[in-house]
Amino acid sequence: MYKQISKLESLYGYFYIEGKIYTNRKEIERLQELSIIGEVLWESNEKDIYHYYINDDVIVFNLESLEEKYIYDRTFIYDRRRKTLIFKGEIELLLYASQCYENNILYDINDDNRIILFNILKGEIIYEEKKEIKGIINSIVKEFIIAHSNIYIYVYIKNDFSLLWQQNIQDFFPGEEELSILEIYSYKDTFIIIARVGIVCLSQKDGHLLWRLNKGAFTMEIVGNLGYVCTGLSLYWVNLDTGEKYGYGRKYDRLPDFEYNGKNHWPSGHRVVYHKGLLWYIVYSSGESFIIAIDPETANYQWIHKVETYEKVMDIKFYDDKMFVTDTGYNLFIYEEE
Repeated sequence: MYKQISKLESLYGYFYIEGKIYTNRKEIERLQELSIIGEVLWESNEKDIYHYYINDDVIVFNLESLEEKYIYDRTFIYDRRRKTLIFKGEIELLLYASQCYENNILYDINDDNRIILFNILKGEIIYEEKKEIKGIINSIVKEFIIAHSNIYIYVYIKNDFSLLWQQNIQDFFPGEEELSILEIYSYKDTFIIIARVGIVCLSQKDGHLLWRLNKGAFTMEIVGNLGYVCTGLSLYWVNLDTGEKYGYGRKYDRLPDFEYNGKNHWPSGHRVVYHKGLLWYIVYSSGESFIIAIDPETANYQWIHKVETYEKVMDIKFYDDKMFVTDTGYNLFIYEEE
């Protein structure tokens, strides 16, 4: 289904935009624009770059303060296409959290309760206030800002940062000591919350419970009105409108073992990604990493590929006709559809 066309090493994250890869490489510590095969097309003059964010329009990054260590307040913004400087100034911003951007506005909320709305196209502060915001921002959805702590979800009104409602998820799973919020998804006018020991669906307007599922869950991939849930060795799906859970007729919803080069492997993973009618599943077994394409109708395996790395594969994304795979050794493997 896919063949590897390149491997890029020592990448501190990456962005893929219009056929180009943008990254901060481990040894170089400068932002680079690369071709698919790793050819350097552009490199920043600034070095020792800390956090960065890139979209269709701009390249944003910050450097450590000249006055104080571990404070990153030298912020630069470049036009992504022209590579011309838009902004350079002393302002400390949390650039790395992609969920905190909306329409070129960065919602920066830090530990000392400082709220800044920063226009990254112009390099301008458009709003600033000191106000307590509980939890860590998870996402910005419609008129809401969603944050969470270990067992609480907090929903704020985006316009004035007022707290609309909060909910202790423990209330829905009394006595469960291993409960914690792992992920929050927006679905229609609800929030789907993955809480390790189960899943809850809450109204976006007031947080009231619509349905609850007492079934272990780590991650979810939403496709239409279905949520595909991984739990380590198992895969099941949930009707997100009703909360009904469905399996594939296997005990404990366990995925079948698979054989590769005469060796048996457990299908131990934590997330599936939907692409072109298949669920793409990352597996780490006996020191080896695999990518498995699963038929969502039957949970049968359609393709098994071993990634040539001694590290653990962590993430898989699809852009254009290509598949991008990263591992814990800061490597990026790029595949092309056959």
